[in-house]
Amino acid sequence: MLDNDMDRGTPEVGRERANRPADTGARGDREVPLTSHATSDVIHRWLDGETTEPTGLRGESAREVEFWRRIGEETDRRRRMATPAHLQARIMAALPTVEAPKATPSSWRDGRLSPGVMLAAAVGLLALGALVASFLFQQ
Repeated sequence: MLDNDMDRGTPEVGRERANRPADTGARGDREVPLTSHATSDVIHRWLDGETTEPTGLRGESAREVEFWRRIGEETDRRRRMATPAHLQARIMAALPTVEAPKATPSSWRDGRLSPGVMLAAAVGLLALGALVASFLFQQ
């Protein structure tokens, strides 16, 4: 099989490609093992707010506590952030003004129905009355 290395920036057209094993399935179907990393109960209780920040931990546990402490600080800092008033005013001024669409049907203008709508309503009510009367007189 020939390799076209255009995607890697080296236009070596015609170079032989090394034999690669064929894909046996779709890429989404392959299972990727995850590295198992257990967080200690002390850290879980601290994250849940049940205890104070653990001290005296070593190795991976100490790095994990430091990681979660920095995430908490960054979250608190971002929670206190607000858009400055002058920037918010500029954003609102830049938005185009759009008239809200009217929620009334097109046949209803200034509290009056058009003659065509009134005629259709009258014919519909007359037909409904005739239908009800025919059911009442049949019994």
